[in-house]
Amino acid sequence: MKILFDNVNWASASGPNSFARRLAQQISLDGHIVADSNDYDIALVFIEETKQLNVLKPKVQRLDGIWFAPHEYETKNKRIKECYETSDAVIFQSSFDAEMVQKWWGSPNTGAIIRNGIQLGMVEPTNATLLELRGRYEKIFVCSSNWHRQKRLKENIELFKHLRATLFPYSCLVVMGSNPDCLVSDKNIYYTDVLPHETCLEMFAAADWCIHLAWADHSPNVICEAISQGCPVICAETGGTKELVGCNGLVLKETLQYNYELFDYDNPPMMDVTQVKELPIIEVNPENIDIKVVSKQYITLFESLLCK
Repeated sequence: MKILFDNVNWASASGPNSFARRLAQQISLDGHIVADSNDYDIALVFIEETKQLNVLKPKVQRLDGIWFAPHEYETKNKRIKECYETSDAVIFQSSFDAEMVQKWWGSPNTGAIIRNGIQLGMVEPTNATLLELRGRYEKIFVCSSNWHRQKRLKENIELFKHLRATLFPYSCLVVMGSNPDCLVSDKNIYYTDVLPHETCLEMFAAADWCIHLAWADHSPNVICEAISQGCPVICAETGGTKELVGCNGLVLKETLQYNYELFDYDNPPMMDVTQVKELPIIEVNPENIDIKVVSKQYITLFESLLCK
């Protein structure tokens, strides 16, 4: 099968592009071809179309979600909605996204929920600074994102401080990623900025817990990375993150019951981090995020469309 990937920047480290690279690599290993626009059997469009596609060939949209801030809903969703309405099938990253989108746009021609995945395999931490931290602290917490207010870095830090004050006095927090919007002067909080992918995996392999309290997040690749390295996750209940986490972490209650209404996601509700009284011992099982399983789900959907 020849599969066209549309709207993918192979050099970008963003979530959709990182996943696209992982999926394309696995699809190739499964014996299929990542094709160009001149010769393909089916098109996989990430969010919205950028190429002139053959209307006689099946088109599948992989949808992160929609822009649901009131001031963005009409303008930023225009091309995404056009692709949604003309696709033969839409792949949602989570049940949360599927319910959100269908509340506003109705059901697609064919819909499927296929969550994100990653190549499995533990890495061995070798970074000297990381090893030094591992030797100095009893517990290492980590969080990672391209930071903006929706990602709730402030709440991540508040939770870490709560855990340090009540449960783990000899602990630290490592904040990975660009543009942190909450900078705290604390000798036990370390900001790394953007790190190479392999170093991020080392960080998760060395850490005891990942904190990801982002509000209404879709299906973050960083959670796949953490779980793949045996690192359990503390996440918020609103969004698709908890679907990836499953039994591999702890889900915190929100103060607001969200019903998919338009909402300024960069002004998320307050969260009570003191609800965490203990952290359970968790043996992480990453089987549900294996990219081999994810790739087969994509291929099965593609084959069903080609057989029509």
